[in-house]
Amino acid sequence: MRHDFAASSLAVAVAACAAFSSLPAQAQSTASAEQLKAELSQMRQQLQQQQQMMQRMQQRLDELESKEAAQASAAPAPTPAAPSAPLVASATGPTPEESRIHRPPSALPATAEPLPEGYVQLGDTGNLIKIDVVAQFDMMFDNKFMGAKDLFVPSSIPVQGQPFHDSDSRSNLSAKQSVFRLDFRRQTDYGLLKVVYKNNFFGSGSGDMPYNMQYLYGELEAKDYSLIAGYYLSAFTDIDAFPNTLDYEGPNSFTFKYTPQVRYSPIVYRAGEGKLTVPMSVEKPNADIAQIGDFETYSRIPDLTLGLRWETPDWHIQWANLFRDLGVQSAIGDEHRNTDAYATQLSFAAGLFDNDSVQAWASYGSGYANFLQDISGFGLDAAFNANTDLKAIDAGGWGLGYTHGWSDNVSSSASYGYLRIDPDEDMLIDPSLPKSTRFASLNLAWQFSERAMLGAEYLWGKNTDLNDNDGEAQRLQVTLRYDLNP
Repeated sequence: MRHDFAASSLAVAVAACAAFSSLPAQAQSTASAEQLKAELSQMRQQLQQQQQMMQRMQQRLDELESKEAAQASAAPAPTPAAPSAPLVASATGPTPEESRIHRPPSALPATAEPLPEGYVQLGDTGNLIKIDVVAQFDMMFDNKFMGAKDLFVPSSIPVQGQPFHDSDSRSNLSAKQSVFRLDFRRQTDYGLLKVVYKNNFFGSGSGDMPYNMQYLYGELEAKDYSLIAGYYLSAFTDIDAFPNTLDYEGPNSFTFKYTPQVRYSPIVYRAGEGKLTVPMSVEKPNADIAQIGDFETYSRIPDLTLGLRWETPDWHIQWANLFRDLGVQSAIGDEHRNTDAYATQLSFAAGLFDNDSVQAWASYGSGYANFLQDISGFGLDAAFNANTDLKAIDAGGWGLGYTHGWSDNVSSSASYGYLRIDPDEDMLIDPSLPKSTRFASLNLAWQFSERAMLGAEYLWGKNTDLNDNDGEAQRLQVTLRYDLNP
């Protein structure tokens, strides 16, 4: 600022000199002394006015500089700019209580909460996205014909007296376990908002790779609760207790169901690293009833679940309860029948040693066969009896799984499952339907690179129908999997 003031003073002086020197030479030689005195007096007055103006400007400048100096001395020293937070912090929000249970190479891909790495910011929207693509190839060798070619389903094994009971061995190749998953996240005033999409290729359409959507839901994860809305696994399903099988279907007795729902899970108690939640949901009712005549299935209310879950990074236990209404109604005369249904399930998973883990589950109820992996879709939720009353069918199942890690990259997993239905003697049910099924598996999986796995699995199953005819089958499956961004 002082440089600006000096330049202004110099400009004034130059202007005055220029004005004085610009007087015509002829006027100076001919003008009278009086005229020169008058002009000189006038110029002196102008110079005095310029000097007074410059003095006032100098005074104002001094005041401004003094004020700025005082403000600078009173202000705190500038804090160095903090390094920008990594993208992972924006993606995950508060540090979650991550599981310490070792995830073996044979674990089902694109099912668990994704790792925090790999998210990309979408411009200035505040949204983050993570893309995961799993390409999986399965080669299967069966000792006989099974109704479900790409899945090992004991209830599809032919029993004595049925076609293909003594069929020849056969092979199959499949890529239906391949997965495409998108995870969107953003921070909100209420918590971390997630939107998840996932599909595989076990659809009902024709061709080798029919599309099948598995997830499309949103979740608000707040400090004291989570809220889910959309298409997702039922709250009655405990996917964290699913054993590590290479076969996608898994144990026959596991309760595995996708459904539209809204789910609220408040955290009611914390102790150390553990927390107690009370998951509850309202879900689409899919009554699975063997129909007679022109009756159509329906439900007066949605399926309801209520549970308790204690969870720590090393283990969890969950108790879930299911409440249903099952009904049929005739298109002629609007005649209808209804029955209540319920089920309860206890499931558990824990890490052992460094790389081992155990899983267990047991369920029992009446009218929940559509939730049981092996007999879903057979119309075994309920049936008519001899008096044409609608009655829910009793069912139950249990299972175990164990994984041993030979190293961080090599593991073996074994699992067993058993389920059974117990209909009343006078129920009108097709006697060729399953009465009980059994399942067993044993595998060896090798994570030969960070994103690739090779494994082999032996599977055994047994099917017993309502007439006590049975049949057994075996399968050898070899799997090669690439996971782009787990």
